[in-house]
Amino acid sequence: MIGALMLVEQRMKGDLLVTAGVIGESITNPMKVPEYSFSAVRLKRALDSGAFGIVEFSDNTFDRILNSANNMFYTSRPFHLVNHGEAEMLAAAIDNSLTTLLMDERTTRALIEAPMELKNHLEEEFRIRINVNRDMYAEFKGMTDGLQVIRSAEIVALANEKGYFKKYKDLSDKAYEAALYAVKFNGCAIGFDEIKELAML
Repeated sequence: MIGALMLVEQRMKGDLLVTAGVIGESITNPMKVPEYSFSAVRLKRALDSGAFGIVEFSDNTFDRILNSANNMFYTSRPFHLVNHGEAEMLAAAIDNSLTTLLMDERTTRALIEAPMELKNHLEEEFRIRINVNRDMYAEFKGMTDGLQVIRSAEIVALANEKGYFKKYKDLSDKAYEAALYAVKFNGCAIGFDEIKELAML
């Protein structure tokens, strides 16, 4: 849905920013894999055109995010919940006083928005009791407080509001709904009920 993202980027107040690590994950490495290389080429073209800026962050913030997120919940050992790409984006947002984060990954978003609900979900899923490291919880919560997370689904919905799918004429509603399913099946954490609700707007 790079076209939808570019439409939103052109009409928004602000910039789209990524980290070097995310470029590696979404462009550099996928370029070497035929299954993903076409998407990587399209993203590389957008990057080269100036659609995305590259944002820096400190190693200290990155390390604190990884440490607190991945030691917040534990049983006999800590739960590893946040990977390097997500940690980079969080660190970049924190160090640059950004307030909005575009991220499809469900676990990291849940850690930011409702960490104790995530804990309860993990306990139900794995049928175990999970302990909370209060120091790590407080550090992560303090660092990410005020961050708003949006997903690809919200970008698609906003693009729909801006008329992106009108080019499909009488199939515009179907195209919009299909796009919501497409982002879901490509990693966006959105439920089927939520898709139906958005498709009705």
